[in-house]
Amino acid sequence: MNQINPFFLIGTVGMLITSILHIFMAVITSEEAASNSFWVLYPVFAGFLIAGTIVMMKRKSPLKE
Repeated sequence: MNQINPFFLIGTVGMLITSILHIFMAVITSEEAASNSFWVLYPVFAGFLIAGTIVMMKRKSPLKE
């Protein structure tokens, strides 16, 4: 895995930023309505992360003929 897939990077950075913002919003406001929008972003970035991982694993495995 010499080259990291862009989908993997988008998923990783997106999950980190979303979780950090979610924690800060939970600390600043105690309202659940403000943080409900973050639950939509988690599956989106998880999809990017999974897609990037699958592509990198396929690229890593040798072709069997």
